[in-house]
Amino acid sequence: MQPQAQPEQAFFRIADACRYLGMGRTKLHNLAETDADFPRKIRISPRCVGWTKGQLDTWLESKRQAVEGVK
Repeated sequence: MQPQAQPEQAFFRIADACRYLGMGRTKLHNLAETDADFPRKIRISPRCVGWTKGQLDTWLESKRQAVEGVK
């Protein structure tokens, strides 16, 4: 029997987003508060916030394109 593939995570809480983006909590917080291009947090409950994978991927792609446009 083959192991089932894990579904791709669609919602990243803060710790998950940090791992996915490769940055610490402080940097993530600073980006969320000061970078107008960074996606807005989704508030699930008063103590649960995060981002969708699509939001983070779109932001990463815009950063990649910006760097390639400079070259």
